[in-house]
Amino acid sequence: MTTANPAKASLFGLHALDERLAVIAGLARAGKNLTPSEVRQLRRALFEDEGVSHEEAGALFELDRAQNASCLEWTEFFVECLTDHFVWQARPTGVLTHEQAEFLLTEADRKFSLAGFALLANVLADADRAPQWFLDAVRSRARAPAVQAALAATA
Repeated sequence: MTTANPAKASLFGLHALDERLAVIAGLARAGKNLTPSEVRQLRRALFEDEGVSHEEAGALFELDRAQNASCLEWTEFFVECLTDHFVWQARPTGVLTHEQAEFLLTEADRKFSLAGFALLANVLADADRAPQWFLDAVRSRARAPAVQAALAATA
């Protein structure tokens, strides 16, 4: 027996749950910096159910790459949401697999963002186990001039 996903008032209007990916991708294509209010809507929509899918995680990276101005609410949401997806929703819980680590680094390296670096660092902090090469790669990125400049600008 199959049931249709009910429509819910969330994510910038009334959308069926299976439309979340399209909404996130549409926001990324629009290239608009999200406001704190829009981030709160996105947070409610994605956390009201079981979290995000792998495809939605990829779309959130696209949305991060579209952000040109720093928004603390966006960074907090992005880091929390994707850490939850990769560390706590995936099985085995608390373990970052080789494939997940590759995905995270590939996506984060497509365009530097402080939110992307913060995600890598937070995943390392939360995960019980991660590949050693991932730890080394994140440490190497921490020493990069772009990261150092971005961190200095936030201090």
